[in-house]
Amino acid sequence: MDRWTWMALRMYAPAALALATAFVVLGVAARWQQLPVLVGLVPLLKWGSLAALFYATLHGAWVTARLWRAERGEGLLCECGGPLGAEINGRYGPYRRCWSCRRNVPCRHYD
Repeated sequence: MDRWTWMALRMYAPAALALATAFVVLGVAARWQQLPVLVGLVPLLKWGSLAALFYATLHGAWVTARLWRAERGEGLLCECGGPLGAEINGRYGPYRRCWSCRRNVPCRHYD
């Protein structure tokens, strides 16, 4: 796999994890409905599953938009062409990490 594929996998990982969590929580809620002691927590689990599904959808759409903009050459990009992550206040000033090559890019290169 090339670096763009690995970058996409890293960027979509939180959405995939939230989606898997939503389905696991739904399975747990289905089993807990049969237990009289835990039946009161079932609505809470169902709402939590819905929230995880909503987060997975939003995060997946955001990542898709970021990758699409990077492919077109728009937005904050590294020299390698990959999108830059969130700004981090480091020891030598603010910087962003490239999602593609994992290099730290100082503020003076993208401001």
